[in-house]
Amino acid sequence: MASSGEPQTGYQNMEPETGCQKCTRKVRKCVLGTVCVVILAVCLVQAVLYWWATMKCSASALKDYDYPDGSENLVPRNSLLVQREPAWWGESLINIPADDTGLAKGASTGVFFKTRGPLFNTYVYQDITGHRTFVIRDRPLALGGSHKIMRCDGQGPSYVVSEGSHWIMNNIREMFGTYTTRSFNIWRGSEKVAISEKVGGAGSSHKQIVFRGVDDDVPFSSCFLKDRHYHGNFDEWFVQEYKNESILPAFVPHSCCALMAFRTAVQKREAQSQTEDSKAAPKAFLETPRAGALGDEGGSEPAPVAKEGMTVVAEEAAPVNMALPVPLAMPVPLALQAEKPETVQQERAHSEATPLNMAMPVPLAVRVPLALREEKPETAQKEAARSEAMPV
Repeated sequence: MASSGEPQTGYQNMEPETGCQKCTRKVRKCVLGTVCVVILAVCLVQAVLYWWATMKCSASALKDYDYPDGSENLVPRNSLLVQREPAWWGESLINIPADDTGLAKGASTGVFFKTRGPLFNTYVYQDITGHRTFVIRDRPLALGGSHKIMRCDGQGPSYVVSEGSHWIMNNIREMFGTYTTRSFNIWRGSEKVAISEKVGGAGSSHKQIVFRGVDDDVPFSSCFLKDRHYHGNFDEWFVQEYKNESILPAFVPHSCCALMAFRTAVQKREAQSQTEDSKAAPKAFLETPRAGALGDEGGSEPAPVAKEGMTVVAEEAAPVNMALPVPLAMPVPLALQAEKPETVQQERAHSEATPLNMAMPVPLAVRVPLALREEKPETAQKEAARSEAMPV
């Protein structure tokens, strides 16, 4: 026991830090610092992209603005959403006014833009005058799928389309492939005002969304995938609001349909890419035979190499059509024809029975032994000349 006169500290009995512990502590600090830098960079990139997407979405930009489609609905009551060719920075859908039967009534009234981001995507509607009237953004921290819809002028409440408590049942229904696969709640502020349901089955090309009140069974709006080959290879959606029955402004169902249209277009491109990759893959690999491979197999003698002053004779020569000229029928004297008609008939029969092709088989070139070729090249030449001079 230490004497009472010596000062006692809590660090006297601690062992000194080893080199391994120092290295571990430094690595831990480096990893933690790198993670913090990456998170800050991702957040900064997301903030810049969101600012760029909503750059003209402000109350000052829409002050005293006369909305072409009304200050309440912001878009036509019935519309066609047509997919455009995607760009490197995002995607877009054209909004075309339509009648109650889904036929176009005129030129485009605006476009939905999708701007990708590392944390969430941003969607903005821009009308034909270049004004951005409302914005849709993801809510990445919410349970299941959730999006917030806001007017750019700041007038009126915001709407939230959220999966919420339907998330578990939605996954179960989609797993079993039921007709109604997903349900979403639509909130106006803190009030639940409507329900949207995705129908048509999982993976079905005929995708649909219906909108109804919380306590209602009859929908007041709907949208569905009308065509997959609009102007070649683009999707076309039809959004419809039933007259005098809607409890939501038109831009809310249009926003929900645009979200589904963007997602469906991505799935279509992924399926097409997989199909093209499967078609491009070769079914089998064929090896090109190398020169002399046939002579190397089975222990056969390799082809002789021609030397200067030697004539190499081919082992087999292609058969030549040496057809003899067909003899023509000789004219019979008139006196002979008059005296002996049977003789004329025999001559004609004999000429007709003469075969047209009197080709005889051409003898193949005689193969000259390799030793004879190397020792006596003149002998090989004589043999080749003799074989070529044989009568046919």
